[in-house]
Amino acid sequence: MVMERGAPTPVAHIKYKGVWDMQDLYESAIDWFRKRKYKFHEKIYKHKHPSPFGVERQYVWQAERNETEYLKIEYNVYIHTYDAHDVEANLPNGKTGVFTKGRMWIELRVNTIYDYKRGFEKSSFYRHIKDFYSKYFLKKSMEQMIDPKFRTELYNLHAFMQHRLRMESDEFEHADVGGVHRKPSL
Repeated sequence: MVMERGAPTPVAHIKYKGVWDMQDLYESAIDWFRKRKYKFHEKIYKHKHPSPFGVERQYVWQAERNETEYLKIEYNVYIHTYDAHDVEANLPNGKTGVFTKGRMWIELRVNTIYDYKRGFEKSSFYRHIKDFYSKYFLKKSMEQMIDPKFRTELYNLHAFMQHRLRMESDEFEHADVGGVHRKPSL
């Protein structure tokens, strides 16, 4: 059998220390997935007992979309905040806003799940058909570990989250790979 449930995938990380707007990050990430027709689920929200340094929180998000009758794409987002505490800041429009100050670790992963309905597991004959389909039709996609479309989408999500955190490297470096190149600005 070539594969059981899916192909191995790359993992993107973001390590951040500073001040951020968690509500904005949360809402914009949900919006990013919904615009791309993903179903978004917040699987885990843990708020650990505060230490003298601050609060520790964990978020586990999952977004999924059925690409075909055989293929399902699933994003897993893990966010862990350390030493976090709320701070008030003055915004440029004269209002005050509540932000979070601390450290954050974000892990982004995309998974491809083949035969997510388990339709080919009814009998041994169907399992052999699944193996044949996997060996001869999905082999190239599996050798690349994941379809480049979804890998590019993963790195677009990574760049989007960096942008929402206002990090310096806040754009996807391969955004213009498709042949459209910007002229260098003088």
